[in-house]
Amino acid sequence: MKPSLNKIEKLKNLYFQNLNLKYSLREIENIFIELLLFKKQWKKVDFLLHQNQLLNDKEIAFMQLALQKLKKNIPVQHIIGHVYFNELTIKVNSHVLIPRPETEELVHLIHKTNLNNSPTTILDIGTGSGCIILALKKIFSKAKCTGLDISKEAINTAIENAKINSLIVDFVTADIHKYSFDEKSLDIIVSNPPYIPNSNQINMHENVLENDPHLALFVEDSNPLKFYKIIAEFGNYSLKEKGQIYFEIHEDFANDVVNLLVEKGYINCVIYKDFQGKNRFVVASKNE
Repeated sequence: MKPSLNKIEKLKNLYFQNLNLKYSLREIENIFIELLLFKKQWKKVDFLLHQNQLLNDKEIAFMQLALQKLKKNIPVQHIIGHVYFNELTIKVNSHVLIPRPETEELVHLIHKTNLNNSPTTILDIGTGSGCIILALKKIFSKAKCTGLDISKEAINTAIENAKINSLIVDFVTADIHKYSFDEKSLDIIVSNPPYIPNSNQINMHENVLENDPHLALFVEDSNPLKFYKIIAEFGNYSLKEKGQIYFEIHEDFANDVVNLLVEKGYINCVIYKDFQGKNRFVVASKNE
């Protein structure tokens, strides 16, 4: 083991040398800091204060092993085993999508647009890790919250996440095509369904393609609105009058999703942008 690697700066340079073809310099630095904070149980301020601190052998070994995994396209979130999402600790693995910052924005949007009324029933379709519905349960603590996913492995992960965060949410393994909910019983349906056309895979990062479940990411090029149509029809039956539907969307299909919802009888359809200024969410209400 090289003695110089006990210095944080030297180890960080090793990351830059080995990962510069896979990530930008800023991404590498963020990954390095995230791993170091995890191993040393530091906060970011600790990193700033102790950048010259020497690492012990176990810490160096962990960082070197993590580097080898990163070179094999294993995402940092899988190395650590969890992410932080709206102040929740969310376990992640190859069976669920790694929650993105945009999805946190979706939760904030639901909260912001329901400040004057508290929903009593919320359904998250395609719940994955459960991050959305668990975050909503924390906000709307009295609401009956349900997460639905076709993947049993995803549901098992979501159940674990509910336990980790001491939240009570019903998780159901089911196909939305065959799932029935009581008529006019839901205040909110939320979904971040598969919306990336298969042809877009060529532009995506290897660590996403190799580690995130394709079932949760991709949709046929010929039918990119497939899941929005199914969920909109489901909402026509299961949403209460004035019930709301919240979608995360592909930026290229915002107007198409709105047109679909209007065709299905929804009103007050609004497109919201994400923090990058891209069309990312559509909100609509069920007609009375």
